[in-house]
Amino acid sequence: MDSGVIYMSVLPTEKDFIRVFSNVFRLKNKPLLSGSEFDDCAALRLDSFSQNLFADSLTFSTDTVRESTDFPAGMTLWQRGWMTAAVNLSDLAAMGSKPVAFLFSAGLPRGFTLKDAEEFAQGIQDCVSFFGGEVIGGDTEFNEEFTITGTVIGISDNKNLILRKNAQPGDLLCVTGFTGSAGVALSVMLNKIRVPASNRFLKNIIEPFPRIFEGMMLAQSGAVNSMIDTSDGLASSVYELSALSGVFFEIDERSLPLEDEALSILSTSLKNELNGEQIGAKAQSLLVHEALYTGGDYELLFTIPQDKLSLVEELFQTLNTTAAMRFGSLSSAGKSGRSPCKFTVIGKAIAEKENVIITQSGSGEQRLPLLKMGYDSFTKYI
Repeated sequence: MDSGVIYMSVLPTEKDFIRVFSNVFRLKNKPLLSGSEFDDCAALRLDSFSQNLFADSLTFSTDTVRESTDFPAGMTLWQRGWMTAAVNLSDLAAMGSKPVAFLFSAGLPRGFTLKDAEEFAQGIQDCVSFFGGEVIGGDTEFNEEFTITGTVIGISDNKNLILRKNAQPGDLLCVTGFTGSAGVALSVMLNKIRVPASNRFLKNIIEPFPRIFEGMMLAQSGAVNSMIDTSDGLASSVYELSALSGVFFEIDERSLPLEDEALSILSTSLKNELNGEQIGAKAQSLLVHEALYTGGDYELLFTIPQDKLSLVEELFQTLNTTAAMRFGSLSSAGKSGRSPCKFTVIGKAIAEKENVIITQSGSGEQRLPLLKMGYDSFTKYI
């Protein structure tokens, strides 16, 4: 029988979580945003865009991450928050957009506390604010599995917006950073490779670093014909550029930018299986496979005309002169960070009718079909 008494829950309510999130996401860019943290909608003031260098296009992207597929065991809640924002921001980077705002919808599991919410929210806040955006709202509800969908809003100069579809025959194929490191780091975390790795190296998979600054720089240069991020794997990204641009690519295996620590980890893991002469070649082969066919690197894959190479080299050199100060602001706090970013020419657009990989074996150079394989959230790897 209904006694008419209202019992207050001792468990956190949705409004409790909203208050925690709102305290973390206090808006700093007041001219850009209107409306309080507790209104039904967030409002972007469009007149503020007219004063920005990137003024005439809005860009949007959304991405979902969840416990079972995206968060390896051992990740902190701060790192899960950082990743939630980073995977969305990487899509903006691939089009050369400047981040403006971020929203998210979080399905929180049973037992998720207000302290947990604060740590998770701080990871989102640190990532979004580091790359120049604001967290402006979202939604929370109960869910059996920790699941978060993020939505990011950016602004771009329409004439410099970089798409996937404009690669031209003869273009150089370039990639930022290192390839394959995230795949090796994930194998270490999942204990498929039982070899210690530095905390810095493991950040390749648990604290992805979207190339926002590099993407904006490349867009403003006007030198780039096409671009995509490599979150689903390098080979998969090559096939996307190829299909949309109507050109094919060759990749020189020897040009892939491979990280020394990744190679060292793989070499150490093979010591009980192979002799000294075989270890180096096998480790190299495994790392090339990780570089081509596993996801999680979140680098930029882009094409440029050959006569723009010197310009792009100069731009990266200029960007890297200020990178130490920018990246150090988070590294000094024990958070995320990356060394200055390089880029590498790994191939070119060709007249052939398939994407190929140039390999080096005992019998000399070989041209082999590049496998159409990479990460897929429905089938894991295709």
